[in-house]
Amino acid sequence: MALRPNVWIKYSDNGNNCVEVMLTDTEVLVRNSNRPDAGAIGFTFAEWHAHTQGQKQGVFDLPDGLV
Repeated sequence: MALRPNVWIKYSDNGNNCVEVMLTDTEVLVRNSNRPDAGAIGFTFAEWHAHTQGQKQGVFDLPDGLV
């Protein structure tokens, strides 16, 4: 799924822990969907690209047994 400009996209693995991501003209924002008023973290397009590439390669996977 590709990000759409100025629309929060919600992802939930199990229904309880949810994250939302939004593409803006200048950055990618991430927030906790259970606490949207707590604010968002912004990433440059280059930072987001580096993260998603690392994610696809399993760089950020937790060790077995932690989830």
